[in-house]
Amino acid sequence: MHSIFKGASGFIFDCDGTLLDTMEAWNALEEDLFDQASIPFTEEQINEIRSLPIQLGAGKFHEHGIGDSPQHVLEMLDFALLDFYREEACPLPGAIEFVRAARAEGIPCTVVSSSPQRYVQAGLGRAGIADAFVKIVTTEDVGMSKQDERIYLHAIEVMGSDVSTTWGFDDALYAIRAMSDAGLHTCGCYDHDETGTFEQLQDAADIAIRSFNELL
Repeated sequence: MHSIFKGASGFIFDCDGTLLDTMEAWNALEEDLFDQASIPFTEEQINEIRSLPIQLGAGKFHEHGIGDSPQHVLEMLDFALLDFYREEACPLPGAIEFVRAARAEGIPCTVVSSSPQRYVQAGLGRAGIADAFVKIVTTEDVGMSKQDERIYLHAIEVMGSDVSTTWGFDDALYAIRAMSDAGLHTCGCYDHDETGTFEQLQDAADIAIRSFNELL
C-alpha cells in the first residue's frame, strides 16, 4: 500500500464508480428518467438527487412528472438495477486488492453510499468484499445526504477512527468537497466526467487516481 497512507486510522469508500463499475448502468437509467421529466433538471438538482437518500431522490423525480408516485419511481429503479447488482456488477480495477490490503494493515473500512443497502450488499457481496467493512452506511439508512458532512463523521464514529487521519475515497466531486470540509483526507477516484472530471478531482482532493492499482 502507498506510503501516503502511513498512519491512517480509517478509510471511507463510496461504492458506485469507486469500488464497483456501476455508473454506466446508473447513467443510462438516469438519462431515461431525465428524458421523461416534464420540467428540466438543473445540474445542481442532478447532483442533489445523486447525493440524497433514495426515497427522497425518488420524490424529486416524481416532482418533475416521472412515475405515478415516488413509490412507483422506486419500483422502476429496483426493476432496472437490483438484478444488475446481483448478477453483473463488477469491481473496478484494483478495488478489491486495495480494500484487502487495508484490512491486512489493520485499517478499519466503511462504505458511505447513496445507493440502497440492498444494492450495495448485493454488489459488494458478488465482489466478495461485503464482509471487509465495519459497516455499510447508506443515505437511506441514516437519512442524510452525501453532501452533508455529518454522514462521514458518522462513519468515522462507527469505525472509531480519527478525523485527521481518516481518508475518504469517492468519484463524486460534491462528496470530495463535503469530506474535505469535514476534515478528512481525500482521494478522488476518477470514473466518469458526469461526477467530476479528473482535473476537478485533482483540484479538490489531496490526491486523484484513475485506478486503485496506482496505490498498491
